[in-house]
Amino acid sequence: MKVSNKRVGTPNQWKYVQPESGAVFHGLSYWGIVDQVREHRRAMKYDLAEGWEERFQDDLCRQNLEVPCSGRPVDLTKRKLTIADLRRFMATLVNFKGELVSREEAERRAIICSTCPMNREVAGCWGCGGILAEVTKFLTGRTTSRDKSLDSCAVCGCVLRAKIHLPMDVIKSSEIRAKLEYPEGCWQRQASDSAAE
Repeated sequence: MKVSNKRVGTPNQWKYVQPESGAVFHGLSYWGIVDQVREHRRAMKYDLAEGWEERFQDDLCRQNLEVPCSGRPVDLTKRKLTIADLRRFMATLVNFKGELVSREEAERRAIICSTCPMNREVAGCWGCGGILAEVTKFLTGRTTSRDKSLDSCAVCGCVLRAKIHLPMDVIKSSEIRAKLEYPEGCWQRQASDSAAE
């Protein structure tokens, strides 16, 4: 993909996560963020070979659905929570026994989610904030290096900063009938694929 209009701003400004380091960059313009990323890559000895900016634009487009890009394969419709999403969330709460995955596994999941095109804003309901506050009490002190880059999953509607810490059996027990299609490379899809083998 390629940025089709470098002069258009985005609702959350320009944002980019460098996959190798997890460094998050924000800019008021396309050129501002390119300069920041170039300097970071130079300092870290990351890819600055010929054509690096085209590769950067492809990553930028995948990470930011609001950025105007040509060749975008994903649906840009705004994702909103549904009754089915809330039912799955309640089922997850019922099945949750307080156990969390290891910090290393949560970090691995966060790395995958932080650059996924399905990591985006999901419009919620007015009453969900209180429920979410209760859930996050279980995660006190549990953070990853990518938390600032995590929003919600456009596939299931879940808040990724919380979901990455949950065991797969808890997640799958609430999603078994939903037949959700996670994208290639998603840790949830990887777990399903390896369980089916």
